[in-house]
Amino acid sequence: MKILLVGALSWNPERVRSLHERGHQLWGLWSRSMAWDQGPYPAMADCIVPLEAGEAAAAIRSHAIECVYSLFQVYHWRLWGPPTHGVEHDVWTLLRGLMAERQRGTFDAPIVRHWGFDVHNIDPVITRAFDGQIFCNREKYDYWTTAVQNGGCGVDAFGKGTAPDLLDSDLPKLEFMNDDFAEPLSRAGGEVHTVCIGRPFGIDYLAAASRGIHVHIYGNNFDDVYRTLARGVSLRAAHRGRDLLRRFVHIHPSLQVGGTWRDVRTIKARWVREFSRYDAAWSYIGAPLPWRTLDDRAAIPNRLGTYVLAGLPAISDAGGGYYRHDELVRLGANIDLDGGGYDALRARLDDEVRTRALQGNVRRARASYSFDATIDPLVGMLEAARTRYFARSHRERTQFDTTRARLIHFHTSPGPGGPLHGGGTPAAAVDDKPIPVRRTPLLAALRGRCRDLVLRYKVKLLASRVRLTVERDTPDAGA
Repeated sequence: MKILLVGALSWNPERVRSLHERGHQLWGLWSRSMAWDQGPYPAMADCIVPLEAGEAAAAIRSHAIECVYSLFQVYHWRLWGPPTHGVEHDVWTLLRGLMAERQRGTFDAPIVRHWGFDVHNIDPVITRAFDGQIFCNREKYDYWTTAVQNGGCGVDAFGKGTAPDLLDSDLPKLEFMNDDFAEPLSRAGGEVHTVCIGRPFGIDYLAAASRGIHVHIYGNNFDDVYRTLARGVSLRAAHRGRDLLRRFVHIHPSLQVGGTWRDVRTIKARWVREFSRYDAAWSYIGAPLPWRTLDDRAAIPNRLGTYVLAGLPAISDAGGGYYRHDELVRLGANIDLDGGGYDALRARLDDEVRTRALQGNVRRARASYSFDATIDPLVGMLEAARTRYFARSHRERTQFDTTRARLIHFHTSPGPGGPLHGGGTPAAAVDDKPIPVRRTPLLAALRGRCRDLVLRYKVKLLASRVRLTVERDTPDAGA
């Protein structure tokens, strides 16, 4: 298939190379996003032809591109990284321009949207005009479409009468799921070793350390550890337990990687050896952000794909009905942190170290949890959208309302804070301006600022008293 990718490639951008390797031809029109997410992508320089906004419509026609595929996240403008050449517009501006050009007859091809979990706002006019929509999971679709009085957003822009297409396609490239497994650290030292990749949400380091559970953290930022520690532990308790923390909490250099395909390939090929040394991994513990309940049920920890890549079971405190827990159950990889607390967790970890039963489940499931395993269903969904598109008359399929839309901002957006459906904090809000300025009451702003300053002060005190160090014991991991 000839496919124009529109948006940003999210956590595993190099996965798209697998489409190219399967013979699909790819073009890219990149939108503004968070710095880690935003293009251009050097690792795809030889397999995706980059386009600029003004030339995309003509390129679709001249190259006979068969489908426009827009993906994944949509972040508020305040969170974007700096613009770069060819990456200057938000995704809604790019899609609106393409739909307007299609209506003028510049090209004739379907436009399909694949929704990720982190979507801060949508343009309802554009959303209603999509020729196909794919959702990362059922829980996200339910959150957006459930009535407000039942805890949802009550959005009706996604079409009705048919079951939604569901596919989480932001997964690791199969190539990196090699068999270069390392000897577990627990086998040599007899102690349990766990790992957290990314920001450590909700881990009780002292509770884990006092039960002999090592926690290795490959975070985004050194201060993330102290910040999570500061939220849950008093200065006195941290000071008393500093020796335990120094022994059982291990900070490693981040292994997040960008750069050329050679850079990415060299480092990610070593991830199995690096992370398979551990006995289990940490999913989100608690709710990382103040998500609504239905939205929290849809959360997809990006780290889960990396854990599966390395053959690791994962610790979760979410129950049934939460995607991040149900996925682990489906894979036979869940280690529950439930009402039994860290005592019960230690017992479950000891059982896993003894049997390696969950590890075996994950290793057997790895190939099916790769991006490569989703290519056929993904291409099938794009082809089905194309079939539906050409089943309609030319006028019907290219018609588009060019009226400037009012964005719908979801609860996690730093955008408008006013309620849409009565009092309280809204699940979603519609604002008359495309990029609104949030108006926060002065007293609430001052309180928030004070809390932030207190937390920063506590973080600095913890850093000076506990003094965790970054371990650089694995230089071959591409740190």
